[in-house]
Amino acid sequence: MPSIVPGFEYDIFISYRHNDNRSSWVTEFVKALQEELAATIKEPVSVYFDTNPHDGLLETHNVDKSLEGKLKCLIFIPILSQTYCDPKSFAWQHEFCAFNKLANDDGAGESPLRGSGGVGRDIKLSNGNVTSRILPIKIHDLDAEDKSTIENEIGGVLRSIEFIFKSAGVNRPLTPTDNPDKNQNKTFYRDQINKVANAIKEIIHALKNPVTQSPPSTNNYQPTTNPTKSKTKFILAGAIIPLLIIAGYFLYPKFSSLPKQEVAIDKSIAVLPFVDMSSAHDQEYFGDGVSEEIINVLVQSEDLKVISRSSSFQFKGKYEDLKKIGQMLGVANILEGSIRKSGDKIRITAQLINTANGIHLWSKTFDRSVKDIFAVQDEIAKTVAEELKATFKEPVHYATDENWNEEAKKEYQLGRYFFERRADNDMSRSIEHFKKSIQLDSSKAIVFALLYQALVNESGSYTAGDSLYYPILKKALEVDPTQLEVLAFSANRLLYIEKDLEKALQKFEHYLKIAPRHVFLLRNAGRVFSMVGKSEEA
Repeated sequence: MPSIVPGFEYDIFISYRHNDNRSSWVTEFVKALQEELAATIKEPVSVYFDTNPHDGLLETHNVDKSLEGKLKCLIFIPILSQTYCDPKSFAWQHEFCAFNKLANDDGAGESPLRGSGGVGRDIKLSNGNVTSRILPIKIHDLDAEDKSTIENEIGGVLRSIEFIFKSAGVNRPLTPTDNPDKNQNKTFYRDQINKVANAIKEIIHALKNPVTQSPPSTNNYQPTTNPTKSKTKFILAGAIIPLLIIAGYFLYPKFSSLPKQEVAIDKSIAVLPFVDMSSAHDQEYFGDGVSEEIINVLVQSEDLKVISRSSSFQFKGKYEDLKKIGQMLGVANILEGSIRKSGDKIRITAQLINTANGIHLWSKTFDRSVKDIFAVQDEIAKTVAEELKATFKEPVHYATDENWNEEAKKEYQLGRYFFERRADNDMSRSIEHFKKSIQLDSSKAIVFALLYQALVNESGSYTAGDSLYYPILKKALEVDPTQLEVLAFSANRLLYIEKDLEKALQKFEHYLKIAPRHVFLLRNAGRVFSMVGKSEEA
């Protein structure tokens, strides 16, 4: 069956590793998708699905000519598993990488896909957003190395539709019989199939109805007219135009003096975690830290509605359309980016996107030394504020914005990363990194405070943990009795250990007068206000 769009061999090409279909998961997925497509798209959709794909390289690294023809498809769907991104995998080398090259070359007019009119890999949708003709399906949480390999190949962030069943110690493909309530991702198999079908429908519609600009007017068009009527119109125009010029002369000063109506800008924003694209794939903690510090600066603007870290970070590593993320978080703008670190050099790429139409309001790449990271974070935040016409006072200087021993700072950032993530064994890992940071540099109060809280959390009992580790919090107060993060931990102790709710409330109210938009204070104060029934303040 030919493709819906002339010039292509197939509408959809399914790429997968043979091992991932031993249980017939891929076969069942294709069958379910074909059923859903039949109920979603009016025309029949052709799907290329080889039930016995190669699982080794060919003798040469050239794409096999027969496969090249099959890759001449509208949409390429790779089934991303824990074994897919293997250089020895035929699917990865001769399907994923080959299609990515062919599709990119197609946009440049250099590809065997040229029957398509040079659509390229990334296409513009009718709503203004841009999407890729590569539509990844993820059936496992991927290793950081594999995720980075994919992102380096496609030159951007991996956005996939997930078919993953997750529970404690479990990472396997989602099946139609799985109970969503027992799945950490809470996903229905049928809903995910429907998402894929709708994404395919959207891409096909865009390819069949490409977004183009209106053609420019031309002077070659000669309408058939009545010479008498044309002469009359010409005489009337000659009389009216001078009258309009005279009227404009007298009325322009009046209208020009009226106040101009500016278009209102929605000043709401979410900062997504910056993606680690380093070759060693070991800088995820650094990317999270960059995102968090930008949030800390942006929140200082009273004009901006800034979504919290925990809400923004729920989309980490997930495929979701930015418009949908904007709707879910209630924001009109999203800041996303990536980091690539090599030695003491770092490249940070940031882009501000309007979620309604997908337009990039601003983007920039920074090549700097790691020592300049705080200046870069401030510059990104200030530029974003300027683009959204927001203003803020001088940003608060956070604990991380000090002179650090480089290795001590790295250990602190790693500790903070695991402390915030809180997956299995993360608390004990954060403790080890905080201890190493203190061994390297014992002058940072925030590290002592976080070590205290991590040890209390690890103990499983606030009361028992505090009795053992309170001296560490006292040390933090001795190192810097004015640091607001440390004072917040101390106020929490009033709440949970001394059971003095009123005093804890007074402390937080006092600290918030000093720094009313301090992220760490707000996170902790909200809990106290809620406990005393001040829901609006909370």
